[in-house]
Amino acid sequence: MNNIESLSSQIEEKITKVLDRLNTLVERNGDLEDRLNKALSNNLKYEEVLESMKEKYKALKIANTITGSDNNSIKETKIEINSLIREVDYCISQLSD
Repeated sequence: MNNIESLSSQIEEKITKVLDRLNTLVERNGDLEDRLNKALSNNLKYEEVLESMKEKYKALKIANTITGSDNNSIKETKIEINSLIREVDYCISQLSD
């Protein structure tokens, strides 16, 4: 009988340890999910900022070219202007449909 009680006690201790470990892992998983969500949110913000900066850079590049800056060629200016004209034409065609 003593042997059965001993085994029962050992099983109970192991189950308690496993449940404690499970609770710890559940809490850690929750913390990691929170950190992941925050990181994804920050990543999205940085992507938006990057796209905004790309657009500003493109506009600045066009402005420098138009003002006669030596950094850009006339050919590049024509390409940018034609690209803008195509975008405007596309918008107009979308509105007229």
